[in-house]
Amino acid sequence: MNAVRLIFGSTNSQPVGATDDEIEHVYQRSYKPFLRALYNAPQTPVTLHYSGHLLQWLERHHSEYTDVLAEMVGRKQVELLGGGFYDPVLPLIPRPDRLGQIENLTTYLRKRFGRRPRGTWITEHVWEPTLPSTLRSSGMEYAFLDDYHFIAAGLNGADLLRPCITEDQGKTLAVFPVCHDLREVAREGRPEDVLTFLEKRATADRSEVLVLLDAGERYAEHGRTDDHPSQRSTPWLERLVELVHEHHDWVDVTLPSVYLKETRPRTRGYFPSTSCQEMACWSPSPERQEAYDVLRRRFEGGRNGCIFGGHFRQVLTRYAESNLMYAKMQYTHVLVNQIRGDKYRKQAAREELWKGQCHSAYWHGDHCGIYSNRLRKQVFRSLIEAEKKTRERGIFIPSVVTVDFDMDGLDEFLYQGQDLNAYVHSEGGVLFELDYLPVSWNYLDTLARRRERYHTAEVEARGYDSHLRRSFMDHFLSPEATVVEFDTARAEEQGSFISGLYDRADGRRDAHVIALSASGTVRQGRADHAVSIAKQYRFKRSAVEVEYGITCGDEARIDTVFAPELNFALLSQDADSMRLFARHGHAQFVEIGPERQVVQTAESVRLDDLVNDTSLTIGLSDECEVWIVPVETVSQGSGGLETRYQGTSVVPRFRLALEPGATFTVSVSLRLERL
Repeated sequence: MNAVRLIFGSTNSQPVGATDDEIEHVYQRSYKPFLRALYNAPQTPVTLHYSGHLLQWLERHHSEYTDVLAEMVGRKQVELLGGGFYDPVLPLIPRPDRLGQIENLTTYLRKRFGRRPRGTWITEHVWEPTLPSTLRSSGMEYAFLDDYHFIAAGLNGADLLRPCITEDQGKTLAVFPVCHDLREVAREGRPEDVLTFLEKRATADRSEVLVLLDAGERYAEHGRTDDHPSQRSTPWLERLVELVHEHHDWVDVTLPSVYLKETRPRTRGYFPSTSCQEMACWSPSPERQEAYDVLRRRFEGGRNGCIFGGHFRQVLTRYAESNLMYAKMQYTHVLVNQIRGDKYRKQAAREELWKGQCHSAYWHGDHCGIYSNRLRKQVFRSLIEAEKKTRERGIFIPSVVTVDFDMDGLDEFLYQGQDLNAYVHSEGGVLFELDYLPVSWNYLDTLARRRERYHTAEVEARGYDSHLRRSFMDHFLSPEATVVEFDTARAEEQGSFISGLYDRADGRRDAHVIALSASGTVRQGRADHAVSIAKQYRFKRSAVEVEYGITCGDEARIDTVFAPELNFALLSQDADSMRLFARHGHAQFVEIGPERQVVQTAESVRLDDLVNDTSLTIGLSDECEVWIVPVETVSQGSGGLETRYQGTSVVPRFRLALEPGATFTVSVSLRLERL
């Protein structure tokens, strides 16, 4: 008799940084009803994956859930999968952290549920060929990948319905294919449609198996119910479980470990560096995404193994902010592993490092991901906490480190102080990270506006940034430029310094000073005139002072506006998160609000970060006009297009009328202090 073997279950994870309310919402809509439906059907085995971070949340808020889960594991109905504790993309993190995170979750599952996992879930199916040796060294015997990986590896036909053996450095791993077509039917169809799909693939070959593993939220997202013959409304999952039980004579739901005991995989396969097809579509630029979609429609939906979209690591080039988080994570990994002689401090630092490796904030897909201010801030908070734990009290000395921090071939200058980390880039001479250590917050984590393929003409009219949103960005603008033109990226850039290279000045190297210089041009009419900038960063315990010397060349007079742009990333511009003030002369600070505006005359601007009880005060040596511009992006979320606050731009405007050889000097200070 023909039959079908089925591995069924869900994968469940929440990003580090998600609020309790957000997780509670998913719990009530998805996790709780899913487990209840399976608990009441003890004859149906189920394969489940939970990130360690989510399990910890469940233990704190719904310990009854983990008690039920433990009971189901004990009666051998549930097989739990391992993986990275904080749900990292494994190829993106250092090998010691891969091993550590997997072992951490393995230990947690063994202690809490009495069984250690033998299989693992691969986050977002992001695969690189060196993973088998890491996974096998961690005690994992099998894993799951999308069947697209099998197609890309040159497998076809019945080989897409069986696990295969893959290998790295002599260590083998069994890999099950997750059936893409079955997953789509389950997402969009009725339970009866799922059963029809299974029936069509019934066979006498016991080595074939269909795998249906999907994100736990997916089983609740449709909000569907199906009319049962008894005229009562039955939740979708409960109806599917009923149907499977009714047809248990030919639907054999099994567990992966049981399958591997009965059937030994014989086919070998080597998977290329790829991910699930959805990820392959999200990684490249919008133009490449559109070209990829055209090819997919022409060639069997793109599932022929010859058409590759993007690779996950391309998000590091597409979103430079992602690369800076990645660079911070790699740099912090080095610092943590330099701790000697204090295993408890090292363990605490490593735990924070691993939290900062949660994948959700590093890329943009169906969820907002990198567009979420909260998720990015949590990554930086964890990494800053880890770095703080690497510093021995009474021994740490502030210093400036020269290193290619972001792996772009240029030196960056990292000031590491008692209260501040301040990182300066050679390109543009900008400040690109400012960590206020008392609150573990990076105030320069502002996401730039860039085109996404789903943007409308109305969104495009808001303007896209041609550069990252950092601080002390040296603009030269026309005196006639308006704040609206600046906000919509239509103000002409007269200078060449935004992307120009700044050299560190020779001479005595002070641990608290970074002196830079650059030669460039400023356009006047149709001609470019030589201009040079001497730019000096001076760091104090809780302040940064930047002194400018702008010298006109010998050719001609220049008449322009020097506008150093400063961007600050707060959590929100709502009244309970941020307040904005300005002051001129000896007057008191006056609240001005966060909206786009022109402050006619100011000598200082203050942003109060109410979330962290911290104030940032920008002081100007010369009073001038100041533009205030909120930075907002438009991204796709669960409710459609969403406008998200990313930061606030403060732009002082100094009018320059310099004769040949003349120099204009000005200084801008930034002070941070607790409210």
